[in-house]
Amino acid sequence: MSSAPQARSNLAVRTLSAGVFGPLVLAAMWFGGWGLTVLTLIVIGRGSWEFYYLATKAGRRPLTALGVVLALAVGGWVAWRGAADLDVLLVAATMVVMAVALWRGVQDYAATVAVTLAGIVYLGLLGSAPLLVARVVGRGHGHEAGFLLLAVLSCIWLTDTAAFLCGRRWGRRRLAPTISPGKTVVGLAAGAVGGLVPVFFLPVLPSFTLPSLAGLMVLVSAGGQVGDLAESALKRDLGVKDAPPLIPGHGGALDRFDSYLFAFPLTYLYIRLLGLF
Repeated sequence: MSSAPQARSNLAVRTLSAGVFGPLVLAAMWFGGWGLTVLTLIVIGRGSWEFYYLATKAGRRPLTALGVVLALAVGGWVAWRGAADLDVLLVAATMVVMAVALWRGVQDYAATVAVTLAGIVYLGLLGSAPLLVARVVGRGHGHEAGFLLLAVLSCIWLTDTAAFLCGRRWGRRRLAPTISPGKTVVGLAAGAVGGLVPVFFLPVLPSFTLPSLAGLMVLVSAGGQVGDLAESALKRDLGVKDAPPLIPGHGGALDRFDSYLFAFPLTYLYIRLLGLF
């Protein structure tokens, strides 16, 4: 197959997949509850498995099954109790990993513990942030939690779209050539502008002022791009390309949700530090 027909075929698959899975993600964010919990746990479970898969392919020896279970345990805990006593679970998880790793002996012990814990924190803790945001806003604010999650999601998508289209068209200067050669300074700037579009959610987010919502969108846009770069840096450092795809045409969970792993935690920190809810 020539490159042009293959590119068109890949685009068709990506478009079809986005048309199927996009509305499901939007619905989960809007309705919250079990739908949001299930989506979050899928991202955590699949994402942590991919993280350990990539580490294993690179010659590391993570405790994959244990890491996935503990990452899911963090997500389940957050769904059940929010951030309450989360430190207890993380301390217990750290000791369990260090104890179980002893059974493999001293070889690569430190690396095994570090990589396993990294997956739990990266996917389990950061991946649970949408649940934390929904819980902080709570039902006492009507549909504001759903609108806030949709605003953050829209910011991520619009940032990615604007960065890709403008970077591809006008980008010359590479942003981080050793990490992600395709990203440009123009793309970064365009993404920041595109990420501001969701300020139009202001009328349905009464807890925000225009400056506070705009500030959140700037933070989410920047955080999403940093999350994308962080995931690329991880793969380049490990010397591996990709995990098996989860969504046809869109790669694995890490590829699809890397921006979310920074954007939603930053949203949680922002609304907590500003005391918006």
